[in-house]
Amino acid sequence: MAIVKSLEKNEVNKTAQNVYEGFEQKTGNVPEWVKTMAHSPKILKEFTELFRTIMEEGEIDTYLKWKIAYVVSETLKCEFCVSVTMNMLKKLGATDTLLKDISTMNNLTKKENNTLALVKDITIDGHLDNPKILDKLKKEFSEPQIVEIVSVIGLFNYINRFNNALIILPI
Repeated sequence: MAIVKSLEKNEVNKTAQNVYEGFEQKTGNVPEWVKTMAHSPKILKEFTELFRTIMEEGEIDTYLKWKIAYVVSETLKCEFCVSVTMNMLKKLGATDTLLKDISTMNNLTKKENNTLALVKDITIDGHLDNPKILDKLKKEFSEPQIVEIVSVIGLFNYINRFNNALIILPI
C-alpha cells in the first residue's frame, strides 16, 4: 500500500476531478499514482499534460517510446511502471520474446540498441556517462528527436521514482 493515502474522486478538487474523468473515459479506471499525486492537483494536471505531450506527440515512434519507458522502469525496478509499460508494449504488439530481448538488449536493431544504451546510461545515475552513445544517436536521429528521446527518459525517471518513493504498487 502506498505510504500516502490515495484520494477518491469525491475527495479532490475540480482540477483533479477533471484528470480523474479523463482517465475514466480513456482507460475505464484511475491509476493509483494519479490518486496519490492528486494531493497536489496542479502537479497532477501539469504532469498528465506533459505525459500526453511527450508520449502521444512528436516524431519518435510510440512503440520506441514505450520500449524506452520499459527499460527505465526495469532499470529503476518500479513494479508498477514495469507492469504498465509491459502491458502497453503488449497492447502495441510486443511478444514475451521481444520483452526479454529488450531487457537483455539482444536481437534488437542497432538504432534500438543505441537508444536503449542511452536510456540505461542516463537512468542509472541521472547523467550521461558515455558521450559516445549520444554521438551514435546523432547519426540516427535529428536533434529534436534526441530531445524527445531524452524527454521520455526524464518523464519515466520521474514517475518511476515517484512510485518507488511512495510505494505505489500494481494492483
